[in-house]
Amino acid sequence: MILIEAGEQTDKAFDAKLLVATQLAARGHQVVLDDRTRPEKLERYQKYEAAAFLADLEAVTLTRVVLIGAESVVQETMMALRGMRLGADVTVSVTGRFGDRQSAIAARAKVAYAIGREPDIVDLAALQGPPLVANAISPLAAAPTPEPPERLPQLFVVLPLEALDDPQTLPILSAVDNLPDYRLNVILPGKGKEQVKASRHAGLTVFGYSELSPAAFARLADIAAFFGDGVPGERMAAFALDLMRSGRVAIDCTSGGGFLTGGAPVLRGPEEIAALANYIQHTVLVNRREIGRQAQKSPWLTTHSVEALEGALGLGPVAEMPVDETPRRVLFVPTNGIGLGHAQRCTLIAEAMVTDANPAFAAFPSCVPLIRDRGFDCLPLVQKSPDHPEDHANDLLSYLRLRRVLRTGDRLVFDGGFVFDSIHRVILEHGLDATWIRRGLWQAGQTLATALDRERAFARVIVPSEAFAELNADRGAGAHVHTVGPIVRRLPEVGAAERTSRREALGAKLGRGVDDLVVTMLGGGVAADRTAQMQALSAMLDARPNCLHLIVVWPGAVVPAGLASWKNTCVVQTQNALALCQIADLVVSATGYNSFHELLYHGVPTIFVPQMATFMDDQERRARAASDRGLAETVLAHEILLLEREVRAFLDAGKADRIRSALAAADLPETGNGDAASLILGKEAR
Repeated sequence: MILIEAGEQTDKAFDAKLLVATQLAARGHQVVLDDRTRPEKLERYQKYEAAAFLADLEAVTLTRVVLIGAESVVQETMMALRGMRLGADVTVSVTGRFGDRQSAIAARAKVAYAIGREPDIVDLAALQGPPLVANAISPLAAAPTPEPPERLPQLFVVLPLEALDDPQTLPILSAVDNLPDYRLNVILPGKGKEQVKASRHAGLTVFGYSELSPAAFARLADIAAFFGDGVPGERMAAFALDLMRSGRVAIDCTSGGGFLTGGAPVLRGPEEIAALANYIQHTVLVNRREIGRQAQKSPWLTTHSVEALEGALGLGPVAEMPVDETPRRVLFVPTNGIGLGHAQRCTLIAEAMVTDANPAFAAFPSCVPLIRDRGFDCLPLVQKSPDHPEDHANDLLSYLRLRRVLRTGDRLVFDGGFVFDSIHRVILEHGLDATWIRRGLWQAGQTLATALDRERAFARVIVPSEAFAELNADRGAGAHVHTVGPIVRRLPEVGAAERTSRREALGAKLGRGVDDLVVTMLGGGVAADRTAQMQALSAMLDARPNCLHLIVVWPGAVVPAGLASWKNTCVVQTQNALALCQIADLVVSATGYNSFHELLYHGVPTIFVPQMATFMDDQERRARAASDRGLAETVLAHEILLLEREVRAFLDAGKADRIRSALAAADLPETGNGDAASLILGKEAR
C-alpha cells in the first residue's frame, strides 16, 4: 500500500495529494491517504474523491511512502512521519522542485531526521523542467484516458470567477451552447456554478473545479479552452495534461499564455470569449484529430508523463488485470421516494428483460425486501438519517459501493426525481451507459432546472406515459428522451367465483363475515397526513355490519395508533396490495403513478384522494383525468363529507358496478414494460 503525504498540512496540499492518489490508483497502484490529514472544511465534491482513499494507517500495511511538495516540510508532517515508525522495508520517496542542490539536501535531511534513514529524492525540476503552475505541490503528470465512444464533440470552457462580472459572458456562452457542431460545458471555481444556475442562463451545463477529478473531465472532453490570467491551478493543469495525453485538444486562451510559456503542446486561442466559437468552428473542429496526434508526440508531454514519474519513484509496472469477458451488468438504482413505487417500477422493467440481461439492484433498505422477493440480487445502500453528521453522508457511502461494483461500459438505470451526487459521479467517472427513468406529470409552477440539471449525463431518458393523452406533456426534449407506455404490474384476472372464494378465505382468517370489503391506501403520512380521512372512513364503515375495512400500507410504514380502536378496521402491511384491491368492492387511494395505473388496468372501482406535496407529481390532474371519463371518482383531502357521500354511493347506490363496467370498456394504452427494457439494453422499442 502506498501512502501519499505532503510537506505542508494545508488545504492546497491535501488537494494535491488527492490528485496524485487518483492518478496512481487509476494506474492500478493501491493508494491511501492518512484520514487524520483531512481538512475540516473539505469541499463537498472533494469528499467524494477523497472517500475512496482515506484510511486509518493502523489498519493498513504500508510498502511505500511518497512525500510530495518536499520544498517545504513543516513540523506537523515530520511528527506524523516519525509517529508511523516506518520499517526498513518501507521505501520513502520525496518529490519537489528544488532551486539548487542545497535545497534538495535540506529537504532530504528533514525527512531523514523524521524516519531515521535517507529517503529517495525526485527533483521535478530535473525530471520535468520548469513548472506549469507556479508553486505547484503535485508532480503534475499526464495520463491517458480511455478512447470515448463516437459522439458529438464536447467543448469544455474553463473560466475564472471574475469572467461572470462581464454581463456579456453568459449570453455569449448561451449562444455557443446552441451551435449544432459541438456541445458546450463550462467549468467555474467557487460559487460560479450557483451564480449561473440562479441566472436566466441556467440551461448551461456547468461544473465546479472540484466537481469531478481531472481524469474524469478529460474522459468527457474532446476540446478544452482555458481562460484567465494564467494556468488556472493544479486541477485544471492536470485536466489539460490528461486531455493532451489522450490525443485531444487543449487551447490556451489565457492572457499570459501560461500553458505555452510552460512548454505544453497546446493551441494558442483567442483571449476573448466572443471569438471562441469561430476559432473552434474553423480552426479546431476540422483538424482536431490531427492536432491531438501531434500533441501526443511532444517530447514535453513525454517528460511530463505518468510513466516517467513512476520510473523516477521506482514504482514498477502494475500487472494488468485479466480482461473481464462477463456480459455488461445492468444495475437498477431506484430511490425510495415516498414509498416503494420507484423500486416496484424498476422490478417490472427488469422482469421484462431478456433472460441473459441478468439485471441486479442497488437500493435503500426499505426497498430491499420487495426487490429480493421479486427474485433479484440487491446491494443495500445506506438510508439518509438525521443522525448523520452531514446531509450527504449516506450518499458518500453509496458512491463507494457503486464504484466498486460497476465497470466501464456497464448499464446503470436510475429511477427518481433528483440525481444524487453518487449517481452523477459514478456515471461520468466510469463511462457508464446510463438511463434515467423520470416521471413526466409535473405540477404547474414546479422548477425543472434543479431536477434536470444532470440530464446530460444520461444516454437516454425514459418517461413512462400516463394512461390519458392530456397528461403526457413532458417538458423534456431531445432525441434521447423516449416515451413508453405506462409501466404497470399486471396480475391474472380474478373471476367472480375466485373473488368470492378469496373473500371467504380472508373472512375466515380474521374470524368475521365480509359482505363489504373496502381497501384504503392513503400512504404512510410522509407526503401528507391523512389521519383525518382514515379516521372518518373507519368511523363510517364501523357502522356497517359485516364490513371489512383494510388500511393497506407498505411494510415499515407508520400509521396512526388510534385506528386500532375501530372493530371493522384492520391495518395491513404488505407488498401485494393489488391482490387485495382485486377482490374489494371499493378502494380509496392516493393517486401515485403505480397505484393509479394498477387500479385502472385491473378494473377496480376507486375513489382517488390526491396527495399534492410540492415535490410530488400532479396527482390531482391524474385523478381528475380518470373521474372526468367516469372511470373513478376524485375527492380532495379536505372534502371529508363528500368522501363519506361517495363511499355510500359506491357501496349502496350501484356506483361501484357502473365504474367497474366503464373500466372494462375503457380503451387503455398498451403497457410499456417491454419497451423500456429494450431501450435500456440499447434496442429499439416496439
